[in-house]
Amino acid sequence: MLSLLTLPVAAEAVQCTFTTECFEAEACADSAFTVAIEEKDGATLLVSDAESFPVSVGGSDAVRIYVGVTESAFNLMSRATDGTARYSTHLYDGPLMVNYLGNCEGAD
Repeated sequence: MLSLLTLPVAAEAVQCTFTTECFEAEACADSAFTVAIEEKDGATLLVSDAESFPVSVGGSDAVRIYVGVTESAFNLMSRATDGTARYSTHLYDGPLMVNYLGNCEGAD
């Protein structure tokens, strides 16, 4: 019983659903892109179906900012206290930019 009390408790992930995608200068379109903000081994990660990578966290009480750099892109995400979220990926190959608009739910 004592060993069960010492197990770490997993933090609840924040789930973000982006319903609008804007690619380069093209018109925006509907999207179903999802990203989770997770804590693992003391690091904050952005996790999607495509990839998972660590991010630096900043911002204020009103908005949290997540910045991550991968081998293929620079990633920036903002999340307001009301859940409103923006996600921007700047791909090195091209270069290309994709912006997403959506909402996040869950606790940090």
